Amino acid sequence: MIIGREAYSGAAYIFDPFILYDPKARIRLPSGHMLILGKSGHGKSALEKTYVLRQLRFRDRSFCVLDAQGEDGAGEWDGIARELGITPIRLVYGDVGATEGIRINPLDGRIPQEHQFKILVSMFEILAGTVITSQCKFALAEAHRAAVAKAGSQQRVVILSDVLDALTAPSAALLGQQPVSPHELADWGQPAALALDELCNPHRDLAGLFDGPTSDGIDLDARLIVFDLTRLPREGEAMPLLMAVIGPWIRFGWIKSGDSIKRTLIVEEAWHILSHRPVARLFEELVRYGRRLGLSFIAVMHHLADLVLAHAPEAAAILKLTAVRVLYHLDRAEADITADYLGLPSWARDALADGANVCAPGRAIWQVGSRINLVEHIRTKAEIRLTDTNRRMTEKATAAAGQTPMVAMRKGAAA
Repeated sequence: MIIGREAYSGAAYIFDPFILYDPKARIRLPSGHMLILGKSGHGKSALEKTYVLRQLRFRDRSFCVLDAQGEDGAGEWDGIARELGITPIRLVYGDVGATEGIRINPLDGRIPQEHQFKILVSMFEILAGTVITSQCKFALAEAHRAAVAKAGSQQRVVILSDVLDALTAPSAALLGQQPVSPHELADWGQPAALALDELCNPHRDLAGLFDGPTSDGIDLDARLIVFDLTRLPREGEAMPLLMAVIGPWIRFGWIKSGDSIKRTLIVEEAWHILSHRPVARLFEELVRYGRRLGLSFIAVMHHLADLVLAHAPEAAAILKLTAVRVLYHLDRAEADITADYLGLPSWARDALADGANVCAPGRAIWQVGSRINLVEHIRTKAEIRLTDTNRRMTEKATAAAGQTPMVAMRKGAAA
């Protein structure tokens, strides 16, 4: 797939992480994961979108996008989704009765029980702001086990409220050979119960996102799935909670073992993953096993400076697993931090800081394995129309209703 041209030689610049992972490749990549960095307005979004549009022309490619940027209540990927005949999946915050909001059940039956419990622990640590204690973890595990058994006996899916009920009205349990009374279990599990109440109580701000069965209408077989997260607040617990749920949910619901589909997960504003250790812990496992899952993970961020990598080993591990780095213009201080961390040569360090000339909008440093090039991204007129992030400027140029999609998608592929 052509990206554009190499700035100094003028030669076409061609890139595909799945082909470069092939053992027969001249320079083989250790993974298909990518990191895209740079200041706003220099071409990150345009690259992501044209990358998807061009890759979708291959029949064995599938994409899932976590779209965290936008305006007027819609994400940046809304125009492309409409062009391809796909309805974005919108997450609505703090409104149990919302008609257009989608709920994702962290205890969905597609997720194995051991991973359900990992999600519960991560959600607790995000809400409580602390690491779960051994006693609380034991009580939560017992409550999860009881909730699964109760829901199974009633032939329905287990939900968070079931776990909360089991935490607040537990049965006696055994810790090895030591009996644990219901009173002790309730005391041990009270911090977890208080955390789950934030998600299950209809009067709490986080109500409506996770408590209940997964909403109907989410097509995990679609070639492009767009989760519109723009109505979730950038600050607070809602976004990291969603990331903690959606990583395993995508792994076990979207990725099908044994098929030949090459899948790419694109995460906008990826600092929501890298800045929260409970979330980074779940995503590190997903990224680490990406090769056997046929998955390429693309993390999109503005800069690295906000991440204290020394205190977040899981975040550092995710970044180290990226074999491809695409770097747009950065301020000098940020360029130095990035160059030091990624081990860039001096010419690339200086290029990143020169946003008027060398790394002008549309130009980026591409670090692909051991190769480093300055690449100019080239777009067609149709791609420019679809990837322009200024919605007001492009409003009149949106696709008309009923227009044939620019990339043929299978019938019934709307998410």
